[in-house]
Amino acid sequence: MVMTLHQFSQIGWREACKKVKKAVVYMDNEGAECLHWNGGLTQLIAAGAVTVKEFSAFESDKEGHKKAVFILCSPVYGTTKVILQDIIQNSSFEYCVLITSAHARVHQFAKYGGHREGVDVVSAFHNLEEEMLEWMGNMNYTVEVLYSPLFIAPLTETLFLTPAFRNMFPITEAHIPQIREVQLSQHKVVDSQSLDSLSSVELTHLPLEVQVSVQHLVSSVHSLFMQLEVHEDIYSLGHLSGLVANQLDILPDANNRRKTAANRCSLILIDRTLDLASVTSHNTDSLLDRILAVLPRLPGHTSDVAVNMSPICDTKVSSALGNIVLAPGCLAHPNFELCPQVLEWFVSKKQKDVLMSLHHHLTTLAPSRGGNQVGKLLRVTPHTIDKLVGLFKGHTELIHQCSGLLQQALAVTQTLRSPRSSQLEAIVSIEKLLLQNLGSTKDGVGILAQVTQLVKTRHERGLLLPDILGLLIHLFSLAGTDILFPAVEQNHLLGVLKQALYEDREQLQGNLSKLVDSKAQNDFAEIAGDVISKLQHIASARKNLVQYRTLLSHPKPSQPPTYHSLLHQLMADVLDPACPDLHDLTYKSAGLKDLLKSGFSLLLNRPRQQHPLENPQLIVFVLGGITAQEVKLIQEMVISSGRQTQVLVGSTRLLSPNDTVEAIFVKDPLTQQVL
Repeated sequence: MVMTLHQFSQIGWREACKKVKKAVVYMDNEGAECLHWNGGLTQLIAAGAVTVKEFSAFESDKEGHKKAVFILCSPVYGTTKVILQDIIQNSSFEYCVLITSAHARVHQFAKYGGHREGVDVVSAFHNLEEEMLEWMGNMNYTVEVLYSPLFIAPLTETLFLTPAFRNMFPITEAHIPQIREVQLSQHKVVDSQSLDSLSSVELTHLPLEVQVSVQHLVSSVHSLFMQLEVHEDIYSLGHLSGLVANQLDILPDANNRRKTAANRCSLILIDRTLDLASVTSHNTDSLLDRILAVLPRLPGHTSDVAVNMSPICDTKVSSALGNIVLAPGCLAHPNFELCPQVLEWFVSKKQKDVLMSLHHHLTTLAPSRGGNQVGKLLRVTPHTIDKLVGLFKGHTELIHQCSGLLQQALAVTQTLRSPRSSQLEAIVSIEKLLLQNLGSTKDGVGILAQVTQLVKTRHERGLLLPDILGLLIHLFSLAGTDILFPAVEQNHLLGVLKQALYEDREQLQGNLSKLVDSKAQNDFAEIAGDVISKLQHIASARKNLVQYRTLLSHPKPSQPPTYHSLLHQLMADVLDPACPDLHDLTYKSAGLKDLLKSGFSLLLNRPRQQHPLENPQLIVFVLGGITAQEVKLIQEMVISSGRQTQVLVGSTRLLSPNDTVEAIFVKDPLTQQVL
């Protein structure tokens, strides 16, 4: 591609920086996370911003500043619009600039609940400008509403995230009753036969919040391809991915772009829910996954962590969060030399290689090298790295110069030396045992009984309830529809799970506490029943697939089964020199030919299907989150294939097993909020 993702994302932020001089800047959490990976707060301050505040109804300007800039990674409607009104009315601004990552077309969709023919899409911004002037109290003041595609966070050269869509998660058939209720609440006639499966759910059946998010994502992807001058071939795997692919395919602006695009690209969209075994496994070679599973998240962020910086500071704190004395460190340091490369190591290198590389660079930069041991160490431990980091203490200028590397090194040592890491190793052993047992039975007898025993003995084993829930998601997603667990074992598990939820209700933290918040003891049977129901729907997520229906393979009867993630199977077929047909991929850019091939395609002799690798670039995008291990796997498969195709991997966010537990049991994908 002529332009890299990093260059693309910098365009929008450079334009934003031109507007912030002498302004109070308000940013939503998604915008802050996006900025975090694109140079950070300092570039706004360097551009002349007076201060930067959270976009919140509790924030306003009491100091008489006359200019405000709002940077929002969401359409301005609903709650977002109310917050904007509150801030403006409680301040004394005379000049407001609103920079939104949602195109005017998306705002029009949000306002009317659909696209309006004959209505100029730019009028949505003009109307918003008028409303903001009214809130400011003087129609002679100045307001600008600008669109800028601020939605990409480039973590590495081949991995990017989209914080603006971090709450987007595919629905399952568990949500169909709720979708029917939405239709009835809107006084629409619902035929019980028309909404009986996921395949029957159309975009218009979903709540407005989800429809707007889909339109926003489609518009953002189009803006990226516009800058890259790309004509894309669109493939999808999964229901939500199919809805997004269809909207991108028929987008009028995208059709115009494709007519003159100089480059070709393949885009594969994949639903996360088709394989949740991968994101609930702690068995990873990627250090980034382990860091995300152990350290607390940076407040307001989904894909970075808070690092305790007290080892190189005079102030001592017990944790990275919970105090106002010492700000936490983090992983994102795009402006520091070497730090982007270190982040790449966290994704692709093995733990021992990361430690050796960190040791090499720290010994080069440290003020004292501790004798003549440099280069002679055969084994580097987290304690070795901590000792090197400790040499920087008291050297303020050197700490400033090496700040990014020191934060990343401390993230590694605090992860590997945490007691939680030992717990995760125990969970990995349980995962391997469950996998082995799945391969030794055809009827699933006894497996849930083992998990039930785990629930009963969780405290003795040092397991937390979220660990158990993660193991259950992992197990049911692995089993799919190939292995059906006996009803009597599921009922026994339900009873034990109900008791465990009640007993551990005070220990659940963060969003997971909402699962049992303010619930009476009698309610826990319903909660446990809901958990089992969602697990059953997870198991059936791949039931309509042909090639990728199972994640387990049995090389020989005498050998244990092997887990092959859906992404692994898909990429193996995509990269196969024989270019086999990809039966489960829906090709969206074939127009009428695609429609003719569907339906009776299994009965007819189909013409040769378009293949993703016929284009020089391929973007694999997972809706709902991805792990660093999956990214590492794709990178290794591309390299070993010898293909010259440039492959980029994107997702809405990074996921840990606990994040997945929250996404399944606590968050509602239909409202994109905590239940």
